[in-house]
Amino acid sequence: MGELETTSLSIGALADRVQEGALELPEIQRSFVWNRPQVRDLLDSLYRGFPVGTLLFWRAVDLDYSRDIESEAAHGSNGRSPDFVLDGQQRLTALSRVIHDGNPDIRFNIETEQFEVANAAIKRDPHWIPVHDVFEKGAISVAIERNLTGDGARHELLGRLNRLEQVKKTTVPIHILDGFDYDEVTEIFVRVNSKGTRLRQAELAIARLAFRMPGMVTNELKSFEEGLDDEGYDIDLRYLVRCLTAVATGQSRFPALGAADPNALELAWRDTRKAIEYFLNLARENLGLESWDWVPSNNALIVPVAYLARREYAEVDQARLLRWFLLSSVWQRYSGAAETKMDEDLRLLRGPDPFEALERALKQEVGRLEVTADDLDDASVRSSFFLAAYLACRMNGARDWATAVPLSSTNLGTQHLLELHHIFPRAHIADIYSRKDVNEIANIAFISKTANLRIGKTPPVVYLQDIPVERLEQQFVPTDPTLWEIDAYQAFLQQRREMLAGGINRVLAGSV
Repeated sequence: MGELETTSLSIGALADRVQEGALELPEIQRSFVWNRPQVRDLLDSLYRGFPVGTLLFWRAVDLDYSRDIESEAAHGSNGRSPDFVLDGQQRLTALSRVIHDGNPDIRFNIETEQFEVANAAIKRDPHWIPVHDVFEKGAISVAIERNLTGDGARHELLGRLNRLEQVKKTTVPIHILDGFDYDEVTEIFVRVNSKGTRLRQAELAIARLAFRMPGMVTNELKSFEEGLDDEGYDIDLRYLVRCLTAVATGQSRFPALGAADPNALELAWRDTRKAIEYFLNLARENLGLESWDWVPSNNALIVPVAYLARREYAEVDQARLLRWFLLSSVWQRYSGAAETKMDEDLRLLRGPDPFEALERALKQEVGRLEVTADDLDDASVRSSFFLAAYLACRMNGARDWATAVPLSSTNLGTQHLLELHHIFPRAHIADIYSRKDVNEIANIAFISKTANLRIGKTPPVVYLQDIPVERLEQQFVPTDPTLWEIDAYQAFLQQRREMLAGGINRVLAGSV
């Protein structure tokens, strides 16, 4: 059993320790995420003498993996014995940066005693003093530079600068865990971070994983996450851990991961990684899903990964797997009671015909699996039908209206970037129809920046006649010119909803 020491250090001394590398982060800690207003508010609290909480350090004799607070570079044990920050990282990092680097640039108004993040106007106003200047040069030097010494009123301003400088001498209480082992510190970390700004269950699972298997989070999961991001697949660490949990335990709930054997977890991660790579390649090549930005929920990834991790490639039913991914996305299978439904679906994977069972469960919940025109009524680009609408157009051979280049979210060159185009420009219908009608998927086409700029605010009855008919048909745009008139907008929407629904259902059936 370890001991709990209680001490205190000044803000300035703590900032110096950060710079010197005497304080480090264990692998479990998150990156610096505070925004500039949060840094401003911390300084304001310190200036006013408000409490800013305690700090929690861990004095470990040896820690296999840790990160520098400033560079956040991970490294193995280097023979040093720094204190590891378990609680207070955001505050320490913010103060160290302001005191030593002046980043972010926080200004102090000597007239109103307010703190603000610097902008162009504030920088031009002599009443706003850079906080970093006061910490670095001292109140007297700053006062002399700004001619704030002399009469009584100026003496009062100097007093405010002195008070600001004294912030560096403000002491903060510190609790130091000395002699505690990994399991005990993990439990403490979880309990501390489950209060106040509550950590997600995924983050608590990541913490346990990092302590039990040093290097696993940094060298494996984070590295893989960054590699996926470079390829256009923004799948954050929480969902990678969820996938790992499903593969390792057959459940989606994170606590199950804590009881898994470390050796089994290493093997499960190998299978999880292979399954994710397999599925993303499959979705890219077979569906044209080149970016994860189109996917409405990362939860739709969990069951496919668990399915792939349990099978040899020759046994994989690719068509049924992709259909399930699309069905679960379109019908928001995991939008509510996500873990309960994922656990149910993970159990169904063990049966002789898993996709038949999965689709039966979804149909029982939704009532049907086919998309109708009514489903698309008032559906915006944020709806779960948007992905399917894009895939329907792409898999129908859609090409850009200006360049005739096939639709792709990865085209090179700014002029070829894919944009969402209102077929009936908002300038012509915003004052006539509701916002929902204006921004419906049925009024959206996928075209290049070049085509979008060329069309601009031109009425559809004018510009659509110049678009080749096959280009319109590829995106399920009605070709009857009478439907391009502004007063025919509702009829246009209805017909395009029907056409899009038909295209979506062909995608879901795998017949496009």
